[in-house]
Amino acid sequence: MSTSGTFEEQAGEIESSAGALGRVTHPEVTIRPGPDEGSGGSILPLLEHIGPSGSIRPNVEPVQAVPLHSVPPQQMSDLERELVRRLRTGRAALPVLPQVAEAALRLANDAEARIDELARLVDTDPPIAARFMSVANSVAYWRGWLTSSTQSAIVRLGLANTRDLLFQVVYAASSSGLKKFQTVVHRSFKRSVDTAVAARTTARELDIRGEYDYMSGLLHDIGEARVYRILDGLTIGPEDRAAVKALVQKYHCVAGAEVAMAWKLPTEIVDACAAHHDVAAAGIPHIRLVMVADAVVDAIDQAVLGKPQDLAVFERLGVDLDTAKLLIDKTRIGIGNRNSARP
Repeated sequence: MSTSGTFEEQAGEIESSAGALGRVTHPEVTIRPGPDEGSGGSILPLLEHIGPSGSIRPNVEPVQAVPLHSVPPQQMSDLERELVRRLRTGRAALPVLPQVAEAALRLANDAEARIDELARLVDTDPPIAARFMSVANSVAYWRGWLTSSTQSAIVRLGLANTRDLLFQVVYAASSSGLKKFQTVVHRSFKRSVDTAVAARTTARELDIRGEYDYMSGLLHDIGEARVYRILDGLTIGPEDRAAVKALVQKYHCVAGAEVAMAWKLPTEIVDACAAHHDVAAAGIPHIRLVMVADAVVDAIDQAVLGKPQDLAVFERLGVDLDTAKLLIDKTRIGIGNRNSARP
């Protein structure tokens, strides 16, 4: 589990342009090309987890991937066909992972890590450095004195929380600059931060041990921003507008898993992106964690909208109703703390 501390207070809002990045093979995941368009089968790559982690059984496909032989290309709309064509390249709208985030991922679990090395990298990016100072001097980490350097800020946060913050900032940056879908992508990002809070809370309360609870909750839906970015560059006719949300839901798992693999993230996070809607994967602890966190945030959102909460999903995930209500209450508090005022 990640280093303790209420990192949930932060919702990184740094904006910058995201470039393109070629496919990088994840050490424990391979991409098997789907059948050719003429075969009438799926024309998306299919994820196959073949590594020793035992995370997802071989050939369990993300539920949002197009099942084999289910949607022949000739039955797709022009918009969907173009979206799939771009996704098949494995490169479309893949955000670049900054060097500082790579370093944070490498150093967070290194007992001999040099904090000054990471601090120097953070200082090369003034917006990120400023964000770190803001976090370290926030209510959650207040120690009666203001930290005045990036290095002391990282010491205050801890390496694991530093890593989580950096990826949150990177996610925020990769979700900016859209013309048609900026509002809905911002909403997706905010919900992902809420889900990260819920994932950390759930990991603690259900004793689901792992190093990437917050990051799994944060990044599990990053494929939504990627699909919206691809669609943002396409011509959307009046007849296509109603289909956009359905296309995002249909393809965001595969799209997000490819982002996680391109960033060389741990298998647990790739799994969270790929299979968080796959009922066949609900027995895998780190995927179940994200499913429960998703349900917690759904329940909170339903309450905000004055709708009755659907708690049956918790029972399907093996969480009794009393525990579910506890998770909802603690997550709501965590989200509130994240938005609390600075000292």
